[in-house]
Amino acid sequence: MAYGKHINIGLEIHQQLNTSNKLFCSCPILKSENFPFSTTRRIRAVAGEGGKIDPAALYEMTRGREFIYRSDNISSCLIELDEEPPKQINEDALYITLQVCKLLSSSSVEEVHVMRKTVADGSAVSGFQRTALVGVGGQVKTSFGKIGIQTVCLEEDSSVDMHTGRPEYRIDRLGVPLVEIATAPDMHSPEETMAAAEKIGTLLRSLNVRRGIGSIRQDINVSIEGGERIEIKGFQELDRIAEAVNNEVLRQVALLEVRDELRKRGVRDAPEKVIDVTHVFRNTESFVRKSLADGKVLASVLHGFGGLMKKELGDRTLGKELSGYAAAYGYGITHSDEDMEKYKLTEEFMELRKLLNAGQRDIVFIVAGKGPEKGITAVIERARYCLIGIPKETRVADGAGSRYTRPLPGSERMYPETDVPVHTISGIKVSVPKTIEERTAELKKLMPEDMANQLARSEKYYLYENLTKKFNVDAVLVATTLLSTVKDLKRRGLDVDKISEDELEKVFAYAASGRMPKSAVPTALEGIASGKTAEEIIQSLEPVNEKKLRSIVNEAVDANAGQKESVIMGIVMAKVRGRADGSMVAKLLREAMRK
Repeated sequence: MAYGKHINIGLEIHQQLNTSNKLFCSCPILKSENFPFSTTRRIRAVAGEGGKIDPAALYEMTRGREFIYRSDNISSCLIELDEEPPKQINEDALYITLQVCKLLSSSSVEEVHVMRKTVADGSAVSGFQRTALVGVGGQVKTSFGKIGIQTVCLEEDSSVDMHTGRPEYRIDRLGVPLVEIATAPDMHSPEETMAAAEKIGTLLRSLNVRRGIGSIRQDINVSIEGGERIEIKGFQELDRIAEAVNNEVLRQVALLEVRDELRKRGVRDAPEKVIDVTHVFRNTESFVRKSLADGKVLASVLHGFGGLMKKELGDRTLGKELSGYAAAYGYGITHSDEDMEKYKLTEEFMELRKLLNAGQRDIVFIVAGKGPEKGITAVIERARYCLIGIPKETRVADGAGSRYTRPLPGSERMYPETDVPVHTISGIKVSVPKTIEERTAELKKLMPEDMANQLARSEKYYLYENLTKKFNVDAVLVATTLLSTVKDLKRRGLDVDKISEDELEKVFAYAASGRMPKSAVPTALEGIASGKTAEEIIQSLEPVNEKKLRSIVNEAVDANAGQKESVIMGIVMAKVRGRADGSMVAKLLREAMRK
């Protein structure tokens, strides 16, 4: 799409790493179901290394919110609650991040220094996120050309908003290792952005990373000629990026048009008057009545904005854009460009025009509720910025577009983490991981093509590789177990989370040693998913020796004389399933029936 403006787009891709434990503690990585513990915090912004407070953190602190954190004692500990110092950085997570650097041709640093990044929006209990620079520079190639890589960082993931209508978070995800890849602003269209995100995502799937909803998230940074950088967070679906880029460019272009129109109308930057107009609405029949029980109504005027509040900025109007600033404090706005008859506010707004001395080209608006001063002030300040152009903002993906969340953070948010020692990595030897294409080619030699394609792209690939290297077991058996058997057990309602990597290793170790038939692997996993240990399962699956098996077969033949071979086979297998190989049963059965 042609916009008539030069566009610069950058990506920040956040990918969870598939380690056993969190980044700075030994808590296992799992999604909790129950949260018996609750902690309440108020977060204060602190000065960064340069002595200044980050504007985004300061903004969040002025909102005066109290945050509730839900946890259990399995997926979280005192480190997540900032009541205990962090442990050493997770070595496995660091190694995977160094592999990311290899894939992106990034130069890894010699020493890893952990920093604190101020985060005052409630997603971090401590008020900061730990992050470490691991690589700089690099590039990826797409069909549109080369895309530069600026940094590769290892950091801890944030807690999860529980969407209960109040600032309430679950902290089971807090501390999960996360690699952050920041590209240069080398993309200039939605299509280029999509191609870069897809390319980096494919490279990451060559590594031991987590899969599924929430495991990878993309943020986009967009700026146009004459504008400022806007960060839009929260894309989990790749196919939404192009639409969001397109919408953001349209929004920024329209904001510059609003600026030009205001200047043409001779609008000047001047403080707007705010007055308490609660008395005007005492007898109102409109929705405002609900706010009068324990609140009040404040009103102000935006000189020269008449007719502009309906102007479309991508997927929403300028009125909705300004209302988003009041929404950050829990309020909305009603303005005179709206249908006053529809809202039963005609008489009230006529009275407001007189009180505010507003002309026909001016906008009168109200903010109603308990303590709406911060909400109306935020709207006025945002409206005044319309004379300048596009403010630097952090926004969050919302429908086809995005909504305002806070000012864009700056370098003031960073300061050193003194509780984690410097980690030297210059001597670590890092292997370049196989690409998905290379994996597929190797697997095709060992198993059917469809299975090879699926396994090569699966998060289970590294587990497959580990099991086949450790134990002398058939590659197809391992692949089938990881891709099909476990899924089937889950489909049947069994708790497959009980089938840990340790339990899988025990099962395959028994199968490789001959203490359990290889055909009994599904039966063993079913028992583990039902709550038994691998040891208990193996005892019940001890192989039947040939002498005992021959006796069982002979008894079945004698007791079912005249029956078909397939019928007797079923009777025998019901007795020895999981403890004898089917081919051996078939062989002994044919011998017995010939006699």
